[in-house]
Order: sequence, then C-alpha cells, then structure tokens
Amino acid sequence: MAMCGRFALAASAEDIRLSFGVEVSELEPRYNIAPSQGVLLIASSRDGIIATRSTWGIRRSDGGLLINIRSETAGEKPHFRRMLERGRCIVPASGFFEWAQRSTRQPYYVFAEDSPLIAFAAVCTSDTDPSSGMPMTRCAILTRAANERIAALHHREPVVVPFALLDHWLNPDITGTDALAMILAMPARWRYHAVSSRVGRVSNDDPHLLDPIDEPEPPLLG
Repeated sequence: MAMCGRFALAASAEDIRLSFGVEVSELEPRYNIAPSQGVLLIASSRDGIIATRSTWGIRRSDGGLLINIRSETAGEKPHFRRMLERGRCIVPASGFFEWAQRSTRQPYYVFAEDSPLIAFAAVCTSDTDPSSGMPMTRCAILTRAANERIAALHHREPVVVPFALLDHWLNPDITGTDALAMILAMPARWRYHAVSSRVGRVSNDDPHLLDPIDEPEPPLLG
C-alpha cells in the first residue's frame, strides 16, 4: 500500500474552524479516507484562506492516480514545480494508517502526540470530471523520509505543516522551495498504536477503526 494511503479526519466543522480559522458548512467525521475519495482542502484564494473540497489523487498520464509526491523531488519536474508554486494547500487529518513492513502486515494508526488535528502539506491542480465534464480539483500529499519515531513502520511519512506556519505555507508570495524548506525543518512528533485489520476494507468507516488493540506477537520461526 502506498504511503500515505489511508487517513482519518475525526473532526467537526467547529474543530476545523478552531484549528484552521476557516468556515466549513458541513463536515461528517471520516475514519477511513482512501484514494479517489473526496477530502477537505484548505487553500489560498482571492478571498483569503478558504476550505473547499477536492478529490484525493492526481491523474497520471497512464490513467493511474498519484496520491503522494516526494518532497525531495517536488521542485524538479515541471508539472510538480508548478503545483508547488501555485497549488500549495493543506489536507486536514487526525491521523493516518500505516501497515508494518513485515509478513503480518499489521495496520497501525499514527497521530501527532501534541495535537488532535494535523495539517498534511499537499498540492492541488485543476481537472475535469470525466463523468460530468465539470471542473474539479485534485490533490496529492507530500511525503518525506520517516523520522526515527515511525521508521520501524515505513520509510516514508507525510509532510506536516506546523500550525505556526500555516499562513507561510499557503502564502502565494513565498516561493515553493522556500515554503517547503521551512516546514521540512520542523518534523512531526508521532505516536502510534496497532488497530484492527478492518481498516483494510474501504467500506468500513467507523470510530472503532481508530481504537488501539493488543499487538499480535510476531510468528515463530522454524
């Protein structure tokens, strides 16, 4: 499974307003958000910083979806560089799921130790809905090398925008390179716990997916 390939936003519209300073008309908590699904997006506009809706995954030329972009190379390819300059945005989350890189494929819920909500650094681009022909927005989450707190789970982690730097990241007058360098200098402080394998089924979307479970013992060798 891709990193980051599932996440949760266990929050209300009031939680978003208090944490990000934007108004959201309606917001149902989500506990198992997957690629190609709708996500909440916070971005800069002519009217200031606003909350809007987007689809998670940018269409690739081969028809697949690009859900993550490596921060190390985001400024190298022209298409990504344009998004980094003009399409920086934030995807709010309460945490994300990661499957341990071992034979058991045990899922874990990863969250910030110091905040109930986090801001994934993301980029977005305009597209056309193939079914309706209407304009739409697509987004992808930036990733970085995992820090020592979760390296045992996966070698990558989502880039997080510290709350103190939200305006900096979304400011269109700041270059993409400078904005990215600033937030990368402040790594997230993660915690995690094992969760039910029910999260592997996209149709499951309930609060119990975030509940900690006793981690199973690794299988004996021989």
